Amino acid sequence: MKKIFVILLSTALSAAVFTACEQEPDTDLAAVTNISWTPVSGGAIITYTAPQNNNLQYVRADYVNSLGEAVFSVCSIYEHQIEITGLMDETKQYPVTLTAIDKNGAKSPVETIMVTPSRSYVNIVADNIEFSPIMGGVLVTWHNPSGAVTGGKPIHVAITFDTPAGPETRYISSSQEDVAINIRNIDPGHHTFSYTIEDQVGNRADTGSGFEFDIMEEITIPKYTDDENGYRTYIWELVPELTTLKEVYENLNAAVFDGVVDKCSNAGDNSYAGTNADVSGGQLLWDTDQMDIVIDMHQTINISRIRAWQRAYWYGWDDIACRWLTDGHSVTEYYYQPENIKSFKLFGSMDKEEWFLIEHCDIATNTSAGPLPVNKVYTDAEYPDRNGGYDFNGPNEESLQIGREGHLWELQKLSPACRYIRIRITSNWDLSKRQVSGLSEIELYGGIVSQ
Repeated sequence: MKKIFVILLSTALSAAVFTACEQEPDTDLAAVTNISWTPVSGGAIITYTAPQNNNLQYVRADYVNSLGEAVFSVCSIYEHQIEITGLMDETKQYPVTLTAIDKNGAKSPVETIMVTPSRSYVNIVADNIEFSPIMGGVLVTWHNPSGAVTGGKPIHVAITFDTPAGPETRYISSSQEDVAINIRNIDPGHHTFSYTIEDQVGNRADTGSGFEFDIMEEITIPKYTDDENGYRTYIWELVPELTTLKEVYENLNAAVFDGVVDKCSNAGDNSYAGTNADVSGGQLLWDTDQMDIVIDMHQTINISRIRAWQRAYWYGWDDIACRWLTDGHSVTEYYYQPENIKSFKLFGSMDKEEWFLIEHCDIATNTSAGPLPVNKVYTDAEYPDRNGGYDFNGPNEESLQIGREGHLWELQKLSPACRYIRIRITSNWDLSKRQVSGLSEIELYGGIVSQ
């Protein structure tokens, strides 16, 4: 047994020596050559020729960023350029060392270059960021040139303002090229603001100097009043000679301002507007003066935001219940379904003659929620109480929740003063010209000029 062990051990040692000879580190790794660089925003792109060596694994660039941190970037053998970032000062030269490294960790001689970045995108944003007061807050806008391409570099802005309880800070960020963000729910009154701008690795532009705004209160524009007995008196009313959307079935034009988002249709409290082609000349005339609901608000207002709700429930086949429903209370919520409203235009006027466009409200590109809806496949296993159903495609829970809360459009600036509004329906979800149903309610936010 001892002799066999010695033979096996000797064989194993011979194999190990042979393998080690094959993987012996290459000590002749040459330096990186033909080095050049091009400045980019907050950094540089370095190009080079890597040494010709079968064991080469990558090339590494080491430097110290604007935060004083030692950092590095690497590039595989298949690439011939490295981008370095995090350099804030375009007036400064930054040393960068380039080293080739092989598969065994052996390093080439080091080559050092000096690079000067072009103006950092953080500083560019600091140059052009703007603040302006809006109803109930401030509008923040900036241009970030890195956002012009996919994977733009994000900008983070911290905005601080005074409150009776002490300073309050709000944080916003975006990697888009042109940004406009409303900071809302700021108490009305006089406020002093300051801000800082940072990138994703902590580089910070100079703090914005203090500036002051008088913030106006934003209110929900009243549509009716309720007395102590619950009796409702409407402030808004239809302008019949200009309201051209022809009512059909359970649809009621006045339902868009009755304060009821949705109710069962056969209960006598119909709560959505719509029409069909049978009363509209054979097809729906999208985006024309034949699709209008015109309202006298009996007050002069400025509008800052718009919220609208689709019809929530319906008569007909229900995908979850797997049966026909006739009471208007479908189990499946009706948001985003084919005949439901998809878009409308809101116009304003002071005299019912001269009209101006306030906003084109398209639910599919809802400004506060992004593209809608996002769909998912609902399986029979998710609904064990169904009557022998099948898998079906429908809005995911987030899209349904946005439908329940109502779709919100933020105006970039206050609308001109108006007393009258015109709601012009422009499309349904399947874009057919046969039927539209489901503008259930509209809510306006802003301020009252006069009553």
